[in-house]
Amino acid sequence: MQKESFNVFCPECNMLVEAKVITDATGKFQSDALNPDDEVDAMYNAEHYTVCLCRRCNHPFLIKESLQGVPAEFETVTDTVVLYPTESKIAIEYLPNSIHSAYIQALRSYKVSLFDPCVLMCRKCLEGLCKILNVSGSNLNKRLEKLKEEKHIDDRLLKWGHQIRLIGNEAAHDIDTPISKKDAQDILEFTEAILIYVFSLTQRYEALMKRRQTTSK
Repeated sequence: MQKESFNVFCPECNMLVEAKVITDATGKFQSDALNPDDEVDAMYNAEHYTVCLCRRCNHPFLIKESLQGVPAEFETVTDTVVLYPTESKIAIEYLPNSIHSAYIQALRSYKVSLFDPCVLMCRKCLEGLCKILNVSGSNLNKRLEKLKEEKHIDDRLLKWGHQIRLIGNEAAHDIDTPISKKDAQDILEFTEAILIYVFSLTQRYEALMKRRQTTSK
């Protein structure tokens, strides 16, 4: 199965782009046929690899497609994964629905170059975090300090939280100073770090301790 292009998100262009296929090759191939003569009518699973270049900036991509079919009848793509470039981030798991919704909106805004909405949604993530953890305070500044006081976050995460708060305020009130791509990227990643620390890693640590206790018994 050959294609002339793929639609992918280019990190250099910061947008969805068309990537032109440069070369391709078939990798792993497994057939259900019991002998070679039966392969034409037997179900198979295969991996197809494609190298592409962004039509805007020539950024390279390596894409793997998982294929399934019967040679004499059909072939379909069951999964498509961009192997390069990759993101080596820790997965953001266990987010409450309200915070997950705000985070997804921040992420989508960044990917379509809407940087002001991106940082506004990041700030909303912090507001949601304080609400979920029942942290009180007359404003976000005081609530962030309370998060640190109650040991939900440490000094470094507090500093990052204040930057999310301040740049979020700029996006909301300073119409003459648009948020830059780099600032939006930093704020999004600081937000991800706080969410990972408070929700994802905390839950994973608790799960680890339960496994260890079960094993020791």
